[in-house]
Amino acid sequence: MIIVLRKIKRIRELSFQIPAKGVSVITGLNGSGKTSLFASIYRIGAKHAFQKFFRTSRLELRLDSYENAEIEYQINGEVVKYHYGGLRWRATPRRNANLFEQSPYASIDYIEASGDRIEPYSDEIQPRRLKNASDEVKQFLVDVLTDGKWNDLKYVNTRRGVGSLAYLIPYQVGGRNYYYSEKSFSLGELCTLKLARKICTAPQNSLLLIDEVEMALHPQAQVKLLRAVQKIAEDKDLTVLFSTHSATLIKNVGRKNLIHLKSDTQGNVSTSVGVFPAQVLGDIAFDDELLTDFVFYVEDKQAKLLVEQMFGMYMAHCHPNSFYRPLYKVAPVGGFVQVLEMLNSSSGIFPNHVKRFALLDQDVKTESLAEARRQQNQILLNLFNTASGKVDYLPCTPEVGVIEMLEGPASQDVLFMNELNGMFNGHHLGIGSLISAADYILLNKANPREKAKDRLNNLVGKISVNTGSDEIHVRRTMYNQYVKYKYANDIGALRALLGPMFNAR
Repeated sequence: MIIVLRKIKRIRELSFQIPAKGVSVITGLNGSGKTSLFASIYRIGAKHAFQKFFRTSRLELRLDSYENAEIEYQINGEVVKYHYGGLRWRATPRRNANLFEQSPYASIDYIEASGDRIEPYSDEIQPRRLKNASDEVKQFLVDVLTDGKWNDLKYVNTRRGVGSLAYLIPYQVGGRNYYYSEKSFSLGELCTLKLARKICTAPQNSLLLIDEVEMALHPQAQVKLLRAVQKIAEDKDLTVLFSTHSATLIKNVGRKNLIHLKSDTQGNVSTSVGVFPAQVLGDIAFDDELLTDFVFYVEDKQAKLLVEQMFGMYMAHCHPNSFYRPLYKVAPVGGFVQVLEMLNSSSGIFPNHVKRFALLDQDVKTESLAEARRQQNQILLNLFNTASGKVDYLPCTPEVGVIEMLEGPASQDVLFMNELNGMFNGHHLGIGSLISAADYILLNKANPREKAKDRLNNLVGKISVNTGSDEIHVRRTMYNQYVKYKYANDIGALRALLGPMFNAR
């Protein structure tokens, strides 16, 4: 089966033949077409794929236009092409609109890295309602994460709708039963669990698209993940495509299963199969990994977005000559315990000249560390002590900082609110109205962090719809506004926070 993308985003043309059964790794620079390619493959089994990945705006003729885009599918010697018609993508010729029914795959699933957690209500956690996770899922988790706790994995059906399974790990204290919920799982553990559920229940001869699920895992766990997926793919005759920037996967997948996407200056993307790993590592700038000066570990993607905006302002003021700016990499790892463990154990991964630090959310300092000291929790205190001198804290918990900015005294500053309302050129947002809306006000959980997350999700979704911008861009823009609000008139505070790390010898 061959898929050809034409005039999609920055892609002028990309032709791709879906490989044979087994596990293949697809890599390439950002912008080389990996996500658009996965979206196009996913469309074979999911009618909503184009609407999800190729979103347009109300200014469709001028912004994010797909007017001349074309996606061609060649199946069993027949061809169908899809073009955007203003409301939906239409098949040409229409008689081949059902060509996907000839797909050789029993099912097609898309799995991406996500920190979404499902927590049960307290009254749902009853012994009679708890069910054991399947042996296949538990074994997959044990093999990848090398932790026997997953042998006790259970789940409960929640009231949140069909398919809303909340996973739990039971433990006992003083003869009483307690449970770790998904809230206690790290990002890497969550991603591995979601992949395990999908691949262990995939029918024979299915196609799985896995998008950077391994990113929050230690390199050793990445290798174990690859091996576990390869074993199941062989047993079930699966076709599995990994989209990744991981040097570990590139080095371990095997040359014949390595696919490299490379775009030229005109947007023509070449597809090379069976390339040497070293060629790929050199070409796709794994100097990000090998020639970086600093690695900063953070807890999650939200912290990464915030930190990148802070670094941008710091570099503009403290390193105005862009040629001599230090190179850095920001890596989301999981909960603060996982961040500290990674910081303390990763010295052998990087050359000696690469300095490593952790930037933790503010609530770790004000709540978790304070509680560890009160309770004399030596395990946690030892983690912090081992990392002494390499840990600092963000000015906020990311979502909480943004919401407090929008709802706090700054909301009475007319000039500031005008700037917020004009964050996206050509659109007036009306932030005051958005945070006064009934559906926003009703998001009022007792936990400040959960409340802020819900409210930020609400705002981001609405702004994304109103502006046609993807949600990552909306979040990045809002964190940029927070950084300006926090530091534009106090660069000294930003320099005091980041300077000691960037000036480390």
